[in-house]
Amino acid sequence: MTQILDIFRRNLLKKIIALVAAFFMWVFVMADQDPAIEGSYNVPLTISNAPYEFIAICEEKTVQIETRAPRSNFAKYDANAFRVYANLADLSEGEYQITPQVIMPQGFELINTNPTLINVKLDPLIEQQMPIDLITTGAVSQDAAVNLIEKSMDVVTIVGPKSFVEKVVKVCGTVNLSGNTSGFETQIPMNAVDDKDNVVPRVRVVPSVITVSVDIESGLKKRIVPIVPELSVADGWELTKVTVEPAQMEIVGTESAVNSIVTLKTVPFTVQTGQRTFKSTLKLIVPEGVSVKNDEVTVSAEIVRKAVVRDQTGN
Repeated sequence: MTQILDIFRRNLLKKIIALVAAFFMWVFVMADQDPAIEGSYNVPLTISNAPYEFIAICEEKTVQIETRAPRSNFAKYDANAFRVYANLADLSEGEYQITPQVIMPQGFELINTNPTLINVKLDPLIEQQMPIDLITTGAVSQDAAVNLIEKSMDVVTIVGPKSFVEKVVKVCGTVNLSGNTSGFETQIPMNAVDDKDNVVPRVRVVPSVITVSVDIESGLKKRIVPIVPELSVADGWELTKVTVEPAQMEIVGTESAVNSIVTLKTVPFTVQTGQRTFKSTLKLIVPEGVSVKNDEVTVSAEIVRKAVVRDQTGN
């Protein structure tokens, strides 16, 4: 044992210096063989801790992270080893800029993120009931006519972020009538659209599909009926020389519908007080089950004061 201690103590300083030199040589060799380099990863962005009653709206889908690490680490890890998230804890309705949080494997140093801030909007989740509008396209065969179109429901519910739900002006579905000669039933998808008939994103229609029944009658009947303008004026005035162009119009439809129509009326219109002459294009009220080639007519009239009738006593 004493001999072993003597060997250890002999030239102790030289041995310590040799050990330190070996350590620094190892560090130098490792730094030379596996130097620190910079690289980047595109990592999917995760929204974390969003309040239950809100929808988080964020246009950013990925975040580019710039890192520094030994070269061997870049060969060992891919983007799946990283996590980037925006923490929305304790936030309420509004727009925010959130610093992305990055979780990395050991040995990596974060240099930067692109973008450095994430724009996030917290929007309340709301629902609203809306009536259904049906749009028909195409036409039934020449010897048939649509008698009635029925929906399985008249109202649906739309669900989504408040700012998107507020853009919805109607919920509609399209029924294709092309070439049909008899009644049919079909499933129609429902779409929530804005004032330009564009589908509003992020808004869900419940139910998303409804059933539509179309009753079609074969055999059309034609009939020519007069047109009656529905005009009115203020008290003390009256209309004279009322004319309509055209004065009558052909209607086409099922026999039951055509037989029930005696005249076609225009939409009601009130002539402004003070006008001496009136001329305008008015829409026709076309009953269900019939069709016309043109649903507008030109109406003309003169407006005069009513004559004042006095009694025989001169009062």
